[in-house]
Amino acid sequence: MNNLDVPFFFVKSEYHLVRVELSKLLYVECEKDYMRLHIQGQRPIMTLMTMKTMEERLPQPQFIRIHRSIIVQISKIDSINQGSVNIAGNNLPIGNSYRDRFFSYIENFILT
Repeated sequence: MNNLDVPFFFVKSEYHLVRVELSKLLYVECEKDYMRLHIQGQRPIMTLMTMKTMEERLPQPQFIRIHRSIIVQISKIDSINQGSVNIAGNNLPIGNSYRDRFFSYIENFILT
């Protein structure tokens, strides 16, 4: 399943299947073989998954990778500067190898 046709998905966390609403998912960060899902109004959820698998399963272009260990939901970005994005008070770095792709995509949303 590459794109989700439903507004949620389930992940395994601590021997449970936990429902994650796409509309509330702020960003995902990788810690070794685990993914930490940061969700609006909840504490983060840890799940065993690779970054590549997570990136393939989250709907594009709603989610974009900005760093080797971070995927963000575009609609949740509060502000952007040259080196980072801010989501819910968290400054997340933009990796050098992801910078050009990220900023060329963001140009579509800039009013001049």
